[in-house]
Formats: sequence, C-alpha cells, structure tokens
Amino acid sequence: MKKIGFIAGISFLAGALFFAFTFGYLQKSETNNTILSPDVAKADSLKVTGLNFAPLVKKVRPAVVKVLSESISQQKGSLFGDDFWDQFFFNTPSRPERVTGVGSGFIISKDGYIITNNHVLKDAVKVKIITINQDEYTAKIVGTDPKTDLALLKIKADDLPYISLGDSNEVEVGEWVLAIGNPFYQDLSVTAGIISAKGRQLGAAEYEDFLQTDAAINRGNSGGPLINMEGKVIGINSVIIAPGGGNVGIGFAIPSNMAQKVVRDLKANGRVVRGWFGIGIRSLSESDAKEFDYPVAGVLIVTVENNSPADKAGLKRNDLIIEVNGKRIKSDSDLKRIIVDSSPGDSMELTIHRDEGKKRIKIKVGEAPDTVKYRIGEEDRSIDLGMVLVNNNRSLAREYDLRTSKGILVKEVKRGGAASRNRIKPGDVIFGVNRYEIENVSEFRELIAKKEPGSSVFLYINRYGDEFIIKFKLPE
Repeated sequence: MKKIGFIAGISFLAGALFFAFTFGYLQKSETNNTILSPDVAKADSLKVTGLNFAPLVKKVRPAVVKVLSESISQQKGSLFGDDFWDQFFFNTPSRPERVTGVGSGFIISKDGYIITNNHVLKDAVKVKIITINQDEYTAKIVGTDPKTDLALLKIKADDLPYISLGDSNEVEVGEWVLAIGNPFYQDLSVTAGIISAKGRQLGAAEYEDFLQTDAAINRGNSGGPLINMEGKVIGINSVIIAPGGGNVGIGFAIPSNMAQKVVRDLKANGRVVRGWFGIGIRSLSESDAKEFDYPVAGVLIVTVENNSPADKAGLKRNDLIIEVNGKRIKSDSDLKRIIVDSSPGDSMELTIHRDEGKKRIKIKVGEAPDTVKYRIGEEDRSIDLGMVLVNNNRSLAREYDLRTSKGILVKEVKRGGAASRNRIKPGDVIFGVNRYEIENVSEFRELIAKKEPGSSVFLYINRYGDEFIIKFKLPE
C-alpha cells in the first residue's frame, strides 16, 4: 500500500508540473505560435535591454544639492512650564526660535546658480547649500516666485558640476524618469519611474501645469530634479499626494519650460515679469457652451478690470475667447499659460464669439501686478517688500469697499515680511511716498528704488477713509 501511495503521489506531482508548464508558461498567440507568458516576457526583455541607470546617475548626481533653510518662529514662552496652565494667561511672553528646514535643489550653471522650490525657503533668513562632496556654502536668494513655487539661489564658486534644463514640451507619458533629492534627511537618494500624466492642475500654486510621475517622491525631495534619459531636467519635484505621509506613487513636478522663464526673469529683474490682460475667466466645455448658446467650447470672460489692457482693447463680459494668435484655446489654463508666458508690450490677436458672431480683437499685453521688489547697487540685490500691489480703480474700490479709487491697493501682505512688520494691511491704499503723490505701481517702484536698503520712507495711507502716515523701514 505504501508503494502504491508513493507511486500515486509521484504521478500526481508530475502531472501537476506538466499542466503548469503547458498552460501556465506557454500560451498560444493569434497565429497559433507558442509564446512566453507575459511575466516571463517581461523578465526576459529587461535582460535583453540591459536597463541600467547607473551611468546616468553618475553623470547628474554631483549637481544635486541639499538645501538647508533657517527661519525665525515666534513661540510662546511658558510661565509655569506647563501648557495647560499657560493657556489661562493671555500675556505669556513669546520668544524667537530658530527653525531649520531641509529640501533639495540642483545647480544649473558652473558659476553657482541653483533652482529649488519657493516653499523650501519660506521665511528663510539664512540658506546653506551642501554638495555631494559635503562642501558647504552660504547661498544668496536671487529671487522667489510663489506663484509657481520656484526660487533661484546663487553661491560663490567656480567650475561646478551642473545639469541643463530640457524641453518639457517634448516629454511623453510613459517615458522613464529619475527623481533625485534628500527624502527624510537621506542624502541624495535616486528613484526611478515613468511620466504618468501631463498638464495636471492641483490648486497648489497659482500657475500650474504639473508633470505627474510614479517615481518615489517624499518630504525632502522638494526642489530636486526630475531627469529624463538624456540626463536633462524636465521637471522640478514639488508636490506629492500622500494620505499616509509617504510616497504612494503620485508625485508632481513643475515643467522645466515653466522654470526657464522664471529663472530668466529672476536673474534679470529679481522678480518674475508676467503678461496681463486684466480679465476674470472660466472654461466653457462643449456642453456648457450650448447652455450659453455658443457654438463651440472656449474661455468665457466673466469680468473686465477698468483701464486694463482688456478694457482698452474693447473686450467685454460674456465674450468667448476661442483662439489666440490662431491657436485654439479650450480651457482657462491654456489661456493663462499663454498670457503669463508673454511679455508686457507684446501684441496678440484674439478670436472671440460675441452676439452669435465671430470677431478678431488685437490686445497689447500689460504687466501683471506682482510682489513688489527692486534691484539696487552694483551687487544687483533684490529686496522683497512683502506685499502685492495693484493699480487702484473704481472696480477695485467697489470690490474692497474703499473710499477712494486713487493710488495703489495693497492686495496681499506676506506673513513676516517687511510690509507686515511695518503695519501695512491688505486693503490699504498707498497714495504717496515721502512728499510725492503716486498714481500707479510703476511710480511707487521708481521712488522706492532710489532709497538705500535699511533706510526709511514715509508712506501716505488711506485705510477705510482715514488718512495717515506710516514710517516704512526698508529691508537691508
């Protein structure tokens, strides 16, 4: 009986192996030829192609750096050494506390220009750069652009290894990419993946056109490069979707073509100069267009600011923009990218639908309101006043319930910035600098640029109808 059982077992095992080999590893193609199963084919193809990122990593990794930013945070002091009891005392003294953040960046020129994310440098008072060889440098902030979450740094060094920016418009979904950075304090880690999607809009920044990748991106990777197989940067790692706090295969990078303009403007002006129409817009899909009695999809003008380029060109509310310079426009993100990539003074031809008819309108691009900065002296320094200013007009006066339509409106105040420290508030109207009245942001910039860093100016303020003077100390 034992012998019979043994023979039966051997027979069963042999049959099982034969079945698995015949039906598991071997399959029939449509031409009835035997082929390897998908799993085996995948493994075999990797051996054939010899996929190896090591030479590429050796080439680009020396140009990737660690970015250490130091900021000052005001922390409440403790009277009793116990947070429970301190909450009952409103005048608990605060104390400054130094906070250090860690991110990534990469060198883009042999003389030491470095790209990183703006959020890596948030409120930084000091920035240090550490290279792959553990060389340490103090970096100068050339300029920042919160609207794209990009920043440009400069260190004093020569003949540095660097990486070139590639053409992100040529990137295709499915391409291999490498992400390099410093996740969770782990120096210069490399991960591989593919481009998962293009043109993602997340609401993380004002101007977005993210590349999505499944290459692992974690905290600390921000500002690091996304490299294509040619060894060029096609994205700057910036945002992750991480429900559990770590990588889940959904990361986003700022396209290199968007970074090209930001870097160019920050080098030249210390700020990003963008085109501006002065319109509020929203996308109309094909189905939405039918509801509005338009024959095609496009971008609907919702508001037109007084005295803006759009107003001067004759654009009106409910105009539907369908083309810019002959190029079809289907979404508001398409139009925004074209406008912000243009330069003030450029001329464009818009094709619009108005009153069931098609019309062409020429518009001269204006300069977008932005954070006021100015360059000064031979060192070419850029000073951030920490506020967003726009030319005041009747439309804004109604929107903000102002008592005047003159001067310039403080639209935003950066927390911890110079404007905040000088008691400037959103909604303030600045109508004079020292003894000079001003009518627009350009006049304000010209007057401020004449002053030395660290000096003071007197700003004439209208706040809810009350007029007074603020002594504004400029940053050093």
